[in-house]
Amino acid sequence: MRMDVFEQITDSFVSNGVIPYEDKDLYTYGLEQGTLMVLNIATTIVIGIVLRMVWQSILLTLVYIPLRTYAGGYHARTQFRCYIFSIGTMSITLLGIKLIPWTSIICLMVALCAGSIVFLFAPVEDSNKPLDRKEIAIYRKKTRVLLSVLFAGALILWLLGQNQISICITVAVALCAVMLVLGKVKNIKVTLKLSW
Repeated sequence: MRMDVFEQITDSFVSNGVIPYEDKDLYTYGLEQGTLMVLNIATTIVIGIVLRMVWQSILLTLVYIPLRTYAGGYHARTQFRCYIFSIGTMSITLLGIKLIPWTSIICLMVALCAGSIVFLFAPVEDSNKPLDRKEIAIYRKKTRVLLSVLFAGALILWLLGQNQISICITVAVALCAVMLVLGKVKNIKVTLKLSW
C-alpha cells in the first residue's frame, strides 16, 4: 500500500520519538493543511505577479480569508479541486479589480449587494462540516462584526482617496458572497438528492 509523503514524515517523527503515536493523524493533517496554505499563498502571489497586481492579491487574500473562515460557503469535494477552483477565482477576481471601471456608484452597489448577502446568509455550513446552533450564532456574530469593520474601513479609505484599497476590500466581500450563494445551492442539491 502506497503511503503519501505526509504520512511518511509523521511516521518518521513517531519512529524517532519526536511525536507520540496517538498524535500521528493530527500531525499528518496539520502538515497537509499547512502545505496547502503555503501553496495557495504562493500561487496567489504568482498570479499577482503575472497580472502585475501583487499588493492587490495579498490584500484580497488578507481580507477574504478571515471573512470566509467565519461566513463559510462553498467547498470543493477534494483538495485538488479546491486548489484549481482557488486559482480560477483569484485570477477572475483580480481581473475584475483591474478591468471593471470602478466608480463610486459601482463600488457602492457591489458593496451593498454583497454585504447584504453575507449579512443575511452567513454562516453557510458545508455538508462535510455541519455547525451546531452555538457555532452558528458565534460565526454569524463574528462575520457581521468583521463585515462592519471592513465596510467602515472601505468607506473611510474611499473618502481618503485610497480607492484601490477600498475596491480590494469590496471585491473580497463580493467573492465571499458568491461563495455563500454557491454553498447554499450545493446544500440544496445535497438535500434534494437525499430526499429522493
